[in-house]
Amino acid sequence: MLTAMSQISNSSNQIGNIIKTIEDIAFQTNILALNAAVEAARAGEAGKGFAVVADEVRNLASKSAEAAKGTNTLIANSIKQVQNGTKIADETATSLVKVVDSIKDVLNSVEQISRASNQQAESIGQVTEGVYQISNVVQTNSATAEESAAASEELSGQAAVMKNLVNKFILKNDEV
Repeated sequence: MLTAMSQISNSSNQIGNIIKTIEDIAFQTNILALNAAVEAARAGEAGKGFAVVADEVRNLASKSAEAAKGTNTLIANSIKQVQNGTKIADETATSLVKVVDSIKDVLNSVEQISRASNQQAESIGQVTEGVYQISNVVQTNSATAEESAAASEELSGQAAVMKNLVNKFILKNDEV
């Protein structure tokens, strides 16, 4: 876009130069027409036809000069518009660069958030694995405790039976 605006500006400047050349040609043609009219007047009756031609050439030169001035005004306005367009294009380009930079910043932030989220997910996985292992140990301890309690009850019952059996025995020292 900036290149196109620059090319339009260059073309407008070149057209302005061409218009200046046309104005110069119209001016020189007007001078030649005036000189031809003077010479036609000196020629008298024989120069009347040439005087008419010189007058027409002067009219054409005048119209060419007016057209060149009008075109020059249009070109000057176009150049102003191109300069304004170039300024707007420059501002737009600057804004677009800022937008791209902002998008890059956002992208970097999103990547950092993604990495942090992945690290947190890994940490949560490790914590979950640790909790699972602790749960297994607790279940194993609980089962062992239940087995120990059952074995203790069994032993307690057998100890009571054994005590009853042992009480049935009378020892020699006990008889006296």
